[in-house]
Amino acid sequence: MSQNKLMTGILVGAAMGLIVSLFDRNTRNDVVRKSKKLGSNAQYYATNRRELQTLVQQQANKAQNLYNRISEDASYVGEKVNELKELTPQVRELALETKEAFVETKDAVIDSKNDVIAAVKEDNPSPSTTLTDGGSSSSSSNTGGSLSAPSSSGNNSGSSNSYNSGKKA
Repeated sequence: MSQNKLMTGILVGAAMGLIVSLFDRNTRNDVVRKSKKLGSNAQYYATNRRELQTLVQQQANKAQNLYNRISEDASYVGEKVNELKELTPQVRELALETKEAFVETKDAVIDSKNDVIAAVKEDNPSPSTTLTDGGSSSSSSNTGGSLSAPSSSGNNSGSSNSYNSGKKA
């Protein structure tokens, strides 16, 4: 019973809205014009049923083509999403490997820098000391984090002369 009251209320409300909207002359003229056009179209297609069937078939074909295109696009997007899901772990692994390589390179550069600083600070570097062995006593005492010229009581050219004085020509 409540459904009947609901439908009745909806229909009465729609009828009242229609009547109120028809008070406007432009709306009323537009409704009359469209109603006449609808009636003439219905009459035309009632006599030409084959044309109506053709139009309906064309619209159905358009709808089917649209559905097929959307379906193909959806499957294409689905395939690309699956490819991305498969590639994500590989890309992550590659990124981690690259990060590790950069960290190793950074550590090697820091070690080399410390070796160069230690070699520059030595008054008489021995020919057996290399930049990569890190085994000199002065390199173990150096814990500096930046590459700078060593401080000396004389001018800066003295430190490079003392490094070069260790070489024998």
